[in-house]
Amino acid sequence: MRIDVKKQLIWGPRSQRDRFFERAQELGVIEFIGTEESDRNDEIQLLIDALHVLRTMVPVKQAHPQHFYSPNMLARQIIDYKNRLENLYEQKRTVQKEIARIQPFGEFSLSTLKQIGEESGRIMQFFFAKSGKVNDLPSDVILINTAHQLDYFLSISKEKIHPVGLTEIIIERSLSDLRNDLALYESEIDRWEVELGALSHQKRVLVNGLATALNERHLEIAKGKTKQVVEDGLFVVESWIPKNKLEVVYQLADELNIYIEQIAIEKKDKVPTYLENRGWGRLGEDLVNIYDIPSNTDRDPSLWVFIAFGIFFAMIVADIGYGLVLLGITSLLFMKFRKKVSAGIRRAMKLGIWLGIGCIIWGVLLTSFFGIEAKPDSPLRKPSLVHWMVKRKASYFSEQKPEAYKELIQEYPEAAKASTPMDLLMSVNKSQDGRDNYVIYSNFTNNILIELSIFIGVIHILTSFGRYLDRRWSSLGWMIFLIGGYAYFPSVIKATSLIYFILNVPAEEAAQIGLWMIYGGIGLATLLAIIQNKWAGLVEPMHVISVFADVMSYLRIYALSLAGMIMASTFNHIGMSMPFYIGFIIILAGHLVNITLAMMGGVIHGLRLNFIEWYHYSFDGGGYRFRPLRTIKEENK
Repeated sequence: MRIDVKKQLIWGPRSQRDRFFERAQELGVIEFIGTEESDRNDEIQLLIDALHVLRTMVPVKQAHPQHFYSPNMLARQIIDYKNRLENLYEQKRTVQKEIARIQPFGEFSLSTLKQIGEESGRIMQFFFAKSGKVNDLPSDVILINTAHQLDYFLSISKEKIHPVGLTEIIIERSLSDLRNDLALYESEIDRWEVELGALSHQKRVLVNGLATALNERHLEIAKGKTKQVVEDGLFVVESWIPKNKLEVVYQLADELNIYIEQIAIEKKDKVPTYLENRGWGRLGEDLVNIYDIPSNTDRDPSLWVFIAFGIFFAMIVADIGYGLVLLGITSLLFMKFRKKVSAGIRRAMKLGIWLGIGCIIWGVLLTSFFGIEAKPDSPLRKPSLVHWMVKRKASYFSEQKPEAYKELIQEYPEAAKASTPMDLLMSVNKSQDGRDNYVIYSNFTNNILIELSIFIGVIHILTSFGRYLDRRWSSLGWMIFLIGGYAYFPSVIKATSLIYFILNVPAEEAAQIGLWMIYGGIGLATLLAIIQNKWAGLVEPMHVISVFADVMSYLRIYALSLAGMIMASTFNHIGMSMPFYIGFIIILAGHLVNITLAMMGGVIHGLRLNFIEWYHYSFDGGGYRFRPLRTIKEENK
């Protein structure tokens, strides 16, 4: 939930300032107002740079563990080792380039060549050119080798020459000398990497040192926001304090003879947003912070977003098997690393566990397991909510014989012979490639899933309107419009709605009442908008387009779910038609790809429906997080 933040003026004796700020940092509930300063200095940057270095190193066991009395000393040593390594890598690259440059000339001794030249009175030169580009060569120029689309030449002449088309190569060191240098550099690199790897065990020293340095720096910045008055006898500072934390701050002030008084919030003030959640709400708060920070007047959407995101994610992934995979992986990670990772990562693991459970529940209600399809009369479909709805729709068709039933019989005459609802569902089987395809059952299932997506969207948008009903009166009219639209539009597209065969509402009455609610809702929304916003309310009817479009956007749930199920079924079919080993690899790889895409779609579109469609009517955003002066805790393990 969001807690109101109050602006407070704090003042007291100059002698108590340091003690007050130290205690306030321990308390961690006061954000001091003042000019922002950089929260980094050279010491902090040094520790951060050292930690970045250690994160790239593989820890190795050290024969004689080193003990560092100062995190700064350790950080400097790490940075020194890193600089040495970078120099060695640069020298290694230089030698490798030189080896590549002269390697085509082969192995030889420079001193021997020099001696031969002195004794014979000849000058030896080395050249290269693009392959096949030089044809007329002097008689004393010899082709030595061809490599990398280049020709390499040796000249043995009485005087230095400059052949046209050839580029001279100056060789100052032999290939063997360069290779010896390369081996030396690689040995030195290994040595310093081992040294850094050994220091990786001291990461906790750096982390704790960084925490201490940040605490000191933040304390220093907070103190710098105070003003001295009465010849430096008093200090004064403005602050933000959450309403539910005022009592503990007052108690601290009484202990130190500090005075606190609430002051008015000015128009220029940017009031921070303080959210306080536990359990599911805390997981939802993490999701909310991905997109934007609620404003200081917003109602906290954390729990709403968590619940809706979980439902959308489960409906998009829509598979028991995929849910079990997600639940298994996140549960194992949580059990193994929960004590070694930050609180934020632990919450992400918990979110994965809940999402996995949600996928399993919806997968059961849908009867979907790694894309394996069960026949309509299979006992495996008994727990399925969708299967129950399909049978209810078949019963409605058999008993009421609506217009859609007549069209169905006209398209599939064999369905007219069905004596029971289940017979109707199984009456048309168009097998293809050895797979049964019960057309009527499939069509009923798809239509129900489409309507469920719209139904969930209507409920979701209704909750958004309802949350800010006291702030935006026209929302009442749009809520009536949404309900009316859901009841009326099935008659327009001649669809058999859930409200017909689940709630037993007559189709004609639902359409008529729905039409009245559509017009009445738009009229009421306009009237209430005019009452609340005067003449600006006249544009309210224009919102009908955005409301309709937002609801239709929820069809993406069905589309993504259907795509995932089709891909899973296709991979299964291809794998089963292959020899066992090849088929197993195809099925495994296919499901790995599909589950990855399904999870990505569940996250992206599950959040999008909250952040775009739902936020549209009950979220202002644009806030900034409450940032109190608090102690960063050190690691004890």
